[in-house]
Amino acid sequence: MRLESSKGGVETIAPLNTGFTTDTLDIYVPHLIAEDLGLWPPPNAVLEALDTAGGEILSYFIPNSVKLTVVEPDRASKTVLCNAIVSTHEREVLLSDAVIEELEIEILSPKTGLWRFKGEAKVRKGVQHR
Repeated sequence: MRLESSKGGVETIAPLNTGFTTDTLDIYVPHLIAEDLGLWPPPNAVLEALDTAGGEILSYFIPNSVKLTVVEPDRASKTVLCNAIVSTHEREVLLSDAVIEELEIEILSPKTGLWRFKGEAKVRKGVQHR
């Protein structure tokens, strides 16, 4: 996927996981990627306590700061404007269920990484973590 802010851009991967539930278009961004995007140290951020599966953590919330596009060799998704939640603990970008749905991604087989764009017959294989 391609992440862009007003100060930079980066290509990265993110696991598709519906366990990160939000009502708004939120993505977790590790602080090292936030640096590449010019979002670290966080400008105009609000420090928030967030409930996670591992307990409460403090993270920086930067509204409407990252444009996200899923880029595949044969097509790209629409671009979605997301809120960045910058974490000093996460090591990978995480997409909320709201972002996955807005990007029109259908998860077919979470363990093996099979997915597709909504309405498309082509089944895609996710990229493995490095």
